[in-house]
Amino acid sequence: MSRPDFFWAVGIENTVNPALGWDQYAWTAHRERWEDDLRLAAGVGVTHLRYGLPWPDLHPAPGTFDWTWADRVVALLRDLDLEPIWDLLHFGTPAWLPGGLRDPGYPAAVTAYARAFCERYPDITRITPFNEPYIWSFFSGGNGTWPPHGQGVQEFARSLWPVLTGLRESIQAIRAANPRAEIWLNDGADRFRATAPELTPLAAELTEWRYVAFDVLCGRLEPHTALYAALAEVAGPGALEAVLGEPTPPDVIGLDYYPGSEHVILPPEAPAHPGDWGRRGDYHLYPDPQPPGLARTLLEYHARYGLPLYVAETSTDTQREAWLRWLGSEILSARRQGAAVLGATWWPLFDHVDWHTGLTRLEGQVCPSGLYHLTPAIHDRQPDPVLPFFREFIRQPLVPASEPAPVPQDALPFLSRADAPRSSS
Repeated sequence: MSRPDFFWAVGIENTVNPALGWDQYAWTAHRERWEDDLRLAAGVGVTHLRYGLPWPDLHPAPGTFDWTWADRVVALLRDLDLEPIWDLLHFGTPAWLPGGLRDPGYPAAVTAYARAFCERYPDITRITPFNEPYIWSFFSGGNGTWPPHGQGVQEFARSLWPVLTGLRESIQAIRAANPRAEIWLNDGADRFRATAPELTPLAAELTEWRYVAFDVLCGRLEPHTALYAALAEVAGPGALEAVLGEPTPPDVIGLDYYPGSEHVILPPEAPAHPGDWGRRGDYHLYPDPQPPGLARTLLEYHARYGLPLYVAETSTDTQREAWLRWLGSEILSARRQGAAVLGATWWPLFDHVDWHTGLTRLEGQVCPSGLYHLTPAIHDRQPDPVLPFFREFIRQPLVPASEPAPVPQDALPFLSRADAPRSSS
């Protein structure tokens, strides 16, 4: 499939999980004003849009699909000449799967949904079957952020295995239904750096976990690790080995990279950071005040998989022009060193709600990450001052920038950039 040399996209936050009371489409009034929002996306000058369909709405009962709203969305995006990258699942399952993503019926259900989607829309070719499989599994099973609040490698594996099973079977179903389809799979590109020698093994382990979904799909999961052993136990005799023996790699890897994606690990006696949403008591996380950077991250994934990449999510609430300049420079650096970086996505187009708590507390607080703000009310879309710069910036070629990465200011009270420890992870 032909692609532009480099594209810019925006995305619309689409987390919908009825069991947990999450519905970004309702909280941001997108359900009522979706047509205006899609036209807004077309008006910022991008060529691509990451867009999610709420699986719970489209699949109201086993074997029953309601494509009424999806048909209208697909038709309008065609008219707007926006190239969508479709999220089929963004953290939420239908209510008839009472166990959610750990429900025994989940893999078959999500596979049926993916197959039906491709049969309904045979001309759609860019598909994300599951948004952030590692992040979901880490938050629900690794660090206890989300229910069932599992912690540690064994619980991480319990969350991860059904997700990977459903993901792998969905990819196979998509490719069988539409051989032209491309799998654009995204995940968090988190890095963890130790601040003391005794934390170095933990930092290395947590950083390695970010690769797990891609490693399993590509048939290259490292044996002789605690995670391999835990997954093998959860999967049952021979199941993990069988999956690794039949790789089902994505076509494009998407990396979700924010100012807070690079972490330093602090001992448990350190003060807690409000952005550390997990429940584990053996460490605290802070944003890294000296992050190694996006270029290094892109090159690490390039070296590991050799697949095309794109930045599937990025944004910041502050220093937005500086972040865009730095982002473009880092992407250019990675491309010049051989990484096939296809594009980048500002996420979200308009503000989302309650992500300041990682959705752990539903307070109705608007997070001002969008190019448009939900002010004075959630039905409103007020342009951010960065929007003219964004429109012009994405029209220009990528260029080097001399400025360092804008660092989250909440990293600085505990660790200054001058005295931040540099122990390896």
